Amino acid sequence: MTALGTGLGAAVVGTGSQGRVHGLALQAVPGTALVAVADVDTAAARGLADELGVPRVYRDYRELLVVERPDVVSVCTPPVLHPEIVRAAAAAGVRAVHCEKPVALSYGEAVDMVRTAADAGMQLTFNLQRRFEAVQRFARESVAGGEIGEVVTIEGYCPNLFDWGTHILDLILFHRGDAAPEWVFGQLDVTLDRYVYGAFVETASVTQIGWPDGVRATVSTGREPHTPVLNLQNNLGLILQGTKGRADIRGARCLIRRFGKADLAHDSPFDTDSRTWDRGVDPAIVAGTRDAIQDVVDSLHTGREPALAARHGLRGAELVFATYESSRSRRRVPLPLDRMDNALLSGRAQGFWSPAGELRSTY
Repeated sequence: MTALGTGLGAAVVGTGSQGRVHGLALQAVPGTALVAVADVDTAAARGLADELGVPRVYRDYRELLVVERPDVVSVCTPPVLHPEIVRAAAAAGVRAVHCEKPVALSYGEAVDMVRTAADAGMQLTFNLQRRFEAVQRFARESVAGGEIGEVVTIEGYCPNLFDWGTHILDLILFHRGDAAPEWVFGQLDVTLDRYVYGAFVETASVTQIGWPDGVRATVSTGREPHTPVLNLQNNLGLILQGTKGRADIRGARCLIRRFGKADLAHDSPFDTDSRTWDRGVDPAIVAGTRDAIQDVVDSLHTGREPALAARHGLRGAELVFATYESSRSRRRVPLPLDRMDNALLSGRAQGFWSPAGELRSTY
């Protein structure tokens, strides 16, 4: 562990595709040295270490924390491991943890992670890096500047709520200025035993979110072949409807339609042809993660709240688990959420749904 002002030691736990993205980002931050990586798959860990010139490899992240005493740790494991790694990092005196999404497998675990970090004085952030994308920032500035008038409704579309939906829900909150929602009403279809990156998710879902000012957001999820394409013009993205126009935000483009005025548009500066992407990873994700980790380090130096502070990730997780609870309890769920489990998993175990067949995928 090094003192602030003299450089920071960093480590990555989990050396899959996103671990590589975090490793590259950490190496790009001035004054930060990537000193170690850890993964139970030692071949994967060694491969990443060799590629990036990282001096040390560990199979057990606990040993890494004890021996290396890093200042900054990126957690890029499946979400089932996030709570225990955050607890271990806090106990080891790590100054900042930047954790991949989804946050955790239950709302209680998500709450505990944030509380543990706060109690230890450890900076905790979640990699909701799309907040840094130029397209999203253009959209937020346009909406905040009144280009579409007062926001009335928001529509969101994505393949699943738990993984992809984490970004969609966070961006809805982002474009609402992080105003706290008042309630959630949701319904789930659990036709299949469906797993995304190993986590059990719904086959399809609908979420409605309400704010005290009357604004409503609706998020629809699902994928082929069990759910038709939800919106041919916007299968993954957001539409903000306002009193004076509409913001249509996709991964690579934001189109602001203004009633009675010329449209405004902003396109991603990155290549959108997936055939050219380095190892199949969207360069916008790489750039956003780099910006997010730069902000993590800057926040350590200045003491300001990071842009991706844990409270944002926790509020998005609350909306996911409130949707699950609403479907289980068949009621509108007031916020803050007071149920700490994962109602999708609990309901499945209790026989609320009887899925037939299985689908395992990455979306």
